[in-house]
Amino acid sequence: MASAVRKLVTVEDWLNLSDDEKCELIEGDIVYKAMPSFEHGQFQRRLGASITKFDRKGGGDPPNGWWFASEVAVIYEGRPNGFIHDLAGWRRDRHEEKPKGRRVTIKPDWVCEILSGNKSNDIITKKWVLHEHRVEYYWIADLDQEIVQVFKWSENGYTNISDAKKGDKKRLEPFEAIEIDVSFLFGDDE
Repeated sequence: MASAVRKLVTVEDWLNLSDDEKCELIEGDIVYKAMPSFEHGQFQRRLGASITKFDRKGGGDPPNGWWFASEVAVIYEGRPNGFIHDLAGWRRDRHEEKPKGRRVTIKPDWVCEILSGNKSNDIITKKWVLHEHRVEYYWIADLDQEIVQVFKWSENGYTNISDAKKGDKKRLEPFEAIEIDVSFLFGDDE
């Protein structure tokens, strides 16, 4: 008996889904996003607030020169992949026009994923696809371990250039112009 051939979902199929369906296209499979916890939402908001100083036109005193978005869908060329990143950023010196629309086709320069329901996709598959597309920085935030891992693109794969745990105050690339209070990100009050 012949084995069944798996039919991959195309980017076009994914784009034709209802906007109410919060799902990603990962290597040709539809993967529904887990409902985020309070801790997930708080980390996402607090990290966004911590780096908001960069979200402005370049020039003048740093930090500056980024476009940021949360929960934005980005399409990656090649194999069928469309990810809804927890946070993503585009350097304005590389992208004069801000990304637009429901599905962005401009690859980001920085992505942060907050581990939740589909951890292996964030740790393995997305990391591999982002490396293939030369996304310069990839951050993974682990809510259970209360750590942030910072990866930087290199030819042979992402290199872990920094780990930050609750209790640390660190300058994390590409936002090293400011010190980030990791305890604040994980829910402690300043």
